[in-house]
Amino acid sequence: MLYNILRDIIVFSLTFIVNFLIVSTFWGLVEMFSPIRWQWLLKGMRYFSIPMTETNIIIVLSTLTLLVPCLLYRTWIMQRYLCWSLNCQKPKGQDAERLNRAMSVVCQKAGLDMSNYNLYVCNTKVLNAFAVGNNNIAVTLPLLNSLDLSEISGILAHELGHIQNRDTNMALLNSTMSSFGNLVVRIYSFITLALQILSFIPIIGWFTAIISWFFVIQIWLFQFLMKLPLHIITMFSSRQDEFEADLYACKIGLGVNLYNGLISITGGEARMGFAARLLSSHPATKQRLERIKNYVQKQEGLA
Repeated sequence: MLYNILRDIIVFSLTFIVNFLIVSTFWGLVEMFSPIRWQWLLKGMRYFSIPMTETNIIIVLSTLTLLVPCLLYRTWIMQRYLCWSLNCQKPKGQDAERLNRAMSVVCQKAGLDMSNYNLYVCNTKVLNAFAVGNNNIAVTLPLLNSLDLSEISGILAHELGHIQNRDTNMALLNSTMSSFGNLVVRIYSFITLALQILSFIPIIGWFTAIISWFFVIQIWLFQFLMKLPLHIITMFSSRQDEFEADLYACKIGLGVNLYNGLISITGGEARMGFAARLLSSHPATKQRLERIKNYVQKQEGLA
């Protein structure tokens, strides 16, 4: 318990620091061309006796930009927005029927009300599934169409385990905060594109090309900061979360289903290089399968 709390504090702090650096550069750029003198902001700074300097204005505004939305991170609007940003769509027709049948098996085993959960599909080429927030589960169309019903139930049970273990709450909070850092990166990408178009204009072309490279370097640096450090820090703790979610599926009696489902969706792991396996947020499938097998055997022995 203490380990999880410390882990969440560290991940949250690093997420804030990385996104603060990104957002503050954006507000610093705005301040450079159009000084920020919003009355509500200035009144708030005066109320808390914060010196009215350009640096302090940028620091306060950047902090508010990141922390205020976090107060709403568990609202259905924020969760729906995050699902939309991940290309999640409501299933229709046979896809909806198949997914609902698999989920009904899971909820029946777990003693939960299926109407409390939102199911989505993603039109991507990979076989994958993931949980979002406190009641959203998504599967990719290839997974839905490639696995049989029992295997899909096992995968859904694993994702439900993430929700029941509250693994997704901190992920939702960090994703909410990171969304503003991602927004700044997108704005910079748009500015870079516009500058690259202007670079073809004679005389001013060389000037816009230099500025464009300045933004390109920032974008690369921001993406590096947002992905690599946090990924390296969280991948080890995420592996433990995967084991716990597997255990949840086993406890509700869907361990064999999950075992077979994992074999189906991770067939390409053997072709992964050493670096790819090292940086993966999931533990090696062989480890997971061995643990699931042992737990299922214990359950059968006690039955």
